[in-house]
Amino acid sequence: MLNLDSIRSSLQERFPQWTAWIDRLPIEEGAGLFPTDNDGRKIFYDSRLMSYQTEEIQRFYIAQQMLHLRFQHHERGRDRDRAAWKRATDAVVNRMLRDEGFQLPMDATLLADDTERSAEELYEIILAGMKDMISPNPGRETEQPDQKPKPDQKPKAGKSTEGAEREIEDPGLAAAVQGLSAMLEPSYQLDFDWFPGDVIRDGMLPWQFRPYPVAHAEILLDTSASVDTELLRYFVKGVKALMQEDAVIRVGCFDTRFYGFHEIHSEADIDALELRGAGGTNFTVAVNAFTGDAENQIIFTDGYAEMPEQRCDAVWVVYGNMPIHPKGGRVIYAKPAEEKEKHEIDFLIT
Repeated sequence: MLNLDSIRSSLQERFPQWTAWIDRLPIEEGAGLFPTDNDGRKIFYDSRLMSYQTEEIQRFYIAQQMLHLRFQHHERGRDRDRAAWKRATDAVVNRMLRDEGFQLPMDATLLADDTERSAEELYEIILAGMKDMISPNPGRETEQPDQKPKPDQKPKAGKSTEGAEREIEDPGLAAAVQGLSAMLEPSYQLDFDWFPGDVIRDGMLPWQFRPYPVAHAEILLDTSASVDTELLRYFVKGVKALMQEDAVIRVGCFDTRFYGFHEIHSEADIDALELRGAGGTNFTVAVNAFTGDAENQIIFTDGYAEMPEQRCDAVWVVYGNMPIHPKGGRVIYAKPAEEKEKHEIDFLIT
């Protein structure tokens, strides 16, 4: 259980200069936040994930977001790579909390050399390190990022999130996929975390800060929707074409149940994907299915169900005209060909 009153009192004792501000600080329940987050004004926590933590670790996670707010990291991170900025600001805040005597979870981001740097300095170091480590097929020639296709040359699918094209028979769905490309986070396919080392030193096994692959996107397909199964496959293929050729993508189906994720590496995997589900739709089941470690979360649906109460930073692609207003999400409407003559794309940012 999460005792917010106890946590507030403890933080006010630790930071007496902020007593009044901590008392007014909005702390609300959310979901899929791994396990806390903020929007620049409020702190959100996932009650399910927080319930697995000790009271000391719960206190750390709330204090971590509290310092992010005090240092305006949300505002300072605008126009920066979100993943790299989060790691940089977490490293700064976590070092401060450790020095204040807070107990840190095992996966807390800290600098390997424990050098005191600003969030902006760390951001540049982390970003440079990520770019160095994602070079595909070392030793082979690769396209330079500033090279652009010639006017009569189409970009190759799977190389970037910009301009990749794939033929989709339904014009409304094709427009939605193209609009989706502007909302996707660029993926370096690597994250960084602490892992046990390989060599015992002084009787201890030191931890190492190492990269590991993460999913570029998790896609949930509403298989209760009145959408042809081949259209669902076209959608997944279209999204896959927007991403790097070797990007890791997870696809799962849901109705009132979630049927598990399957990793997609090729079109053959999409063709072989079993589209399970029938009956009703439960969006709470869907948003709870996201693992929290994918850079992009996408839900494809016809929209005919109640929106979940919890926030979810997902892009909802609605095939049809059903208006939806998810908390924390962005919406694209894909108008079926027979319903929309101009096939323009509608955006609703909520």
